Amino acid sequence: MEVTISTRHCSVPEAIRNQSLARLQRLQRFNPRVLAATVAFTTDGSDRVMDIRLTMKGGSPVLGHGQGPTFRTALDRAIDRLQAQLKRRNNRHRSRRAHSLGYPVEANTA
Repeated sequence: MEVTISTRHCSVPEAIRNQSLARLQRLQRFNPRVLAATVAFTTDGSDRVMDIRLTMKGGSPVLGHGQGPTFRTALDRAIDRLQAQLKRRNNRHRSRRAHSLGYPVEANTA
């Protein structure tokens, strides 16, 4: 997965950048069709804001927004929202598959 990190009107510690990269890589286990992620760190007064956009193969992008007093809190909230959305998408995709009619399969005994 290709990850792009940008900051707007703030500076982000290297530890938070590395942690965001690691946590974004772990999101691929929920949906392996994730191609790229765009992360934007901003400040809004005393709050820290993090916006994440995941680009999916063959689907619409998934957006996650987190806000809190620290970048770590904003990261946790944004990742939690992305996890919930990816799980929900995965469950919706699975529920549309055709189900077996429940008839027993008979072998040809000719």
